[in-house]
Formats: sequence, structure tokens, C-alpha cells
Amino acid sequence: MQKMIHLFILMAIATISFVVTPAMAATLTTSEKEDVARVEDYLNGISTLKARFLQVNSAGQIAEGDVYMRRPGRMRFEYEPPAQILVVADGTWLILHDKELKETNRLPLSSTPVSVLLKEGAKLSGNVTVVSVEKDGGTLRLNIIDTNEPDEGGITLVFEDRPLKLRKWLVTDAQGNTTSVSLSNMEWGIPLKPELFNFSDYDYD
Repeated sequence: MQKMIHLFILMAIATISFVVTPAMAATLTTSEKEDVARVEDYLNGISTLKARFLQVNSAGQIAEGDVYMRRPGRMRFEYEPPAQILVVADGTWLILHDKELKETNRLPLSSTPVSVLLKEGAKLSGNVTVVSVEKDGGTLRLNIIDTNEPDEGGITLVFEDRPLKLRKWLVTDAQGNTTSVSLSNMEWGIPLKPELFNFSDYDYD
């Protein structure tokens, strides 16, 4: 069971596979480009964030806890039991620590979907491509892929619109399985201790 939870969390935060067909890589309209620019400005305006998160996969498995973010480059996911997982982005690495198994995995932060939210000078172009923009009932959705490896990564950011507010992101694999991470009880611009974004294996022996 612990291994299943470990893989479940990896899918939502660290590993993705999103197949892109030529039809999906359509040119954005002027209005859609303006929405992308609004999202870039919004992300660049975030200094710190604390929120509750609820994570659900296609099979209905649920995990929840607290998330902390300090831009650029820092994030922390504290999962509640039964998940014995801690995830920390320290500016360079995304670190996933299994407290029960005492195992730690490190991935380059730039290769993970959460880097879209964390990179300094957020720009949704270049290394990433917005393949579509969707607006419906006060909701704005941006579907984003890795520009250089379009079959290897994709994430959908979901916002409340006017005023813009991040509400969730979704990760979809090549088989069409989707994991969502929804945010609630958000606090913005609050002081966060630097230690939240540091990790040492020795602290968890």
C-alpha cells in the first residue's frame, strides 16, 4: 500500500506523460495570448502561499495535507497519514522522502510540472508551450506541455477568473489517467520560515 501511495504522489508532482498531437498545438488567438500574459503576471506576483491541498487520482485515491510555496523555486507538501511522504522543492531539486521506508528520491526541479509555478520570471513560452486556453463559467484553464519533449510532460493550470486565482492543477498520463491537486484556505504573502524548504536525509534517519 505504501508503494502505491508513493507512486500516486509521484504522478501528481514529479512525473508526467502527456501525448500531444499536431491538432493540439494550434496557434493561440490574440485574446488567448492576453489570458496567458495575465497568468504570467499573476504567477510573478506571488511571493508566498500557504494552502490546504486535496489530491485525487483517476482511481479515486485521495491524499491531503498542507502546501507551502515561496517563489522562486521553493515548495513543500506535507501529506497527512496514511501517506508517509514529504515533498520539498529547494530551488534546485524536487525531493520526495518516504518517512516509513526511509528512502529519498531527487529529481531536477526544472524537469517537473510544478516548476511552471515556481520558476523565476514565470514565462509560459520557450521551454514550455501553452497548447490551448479554455474559459467556461468563470474558470480559466491553460494546457501546457514541454516544448522540447512534448510527449514527456504536460500540466493543466486551473484558475478562478476575474479576479484571477489559482485553484488547481491536473496531470494526465499517456493512458488518459488524470491526477488533480486542488487548493483551499489559501493565504498569500505571509512570512514562511526558510527551514520549510530545506531538506537533509540526516534529519529523517
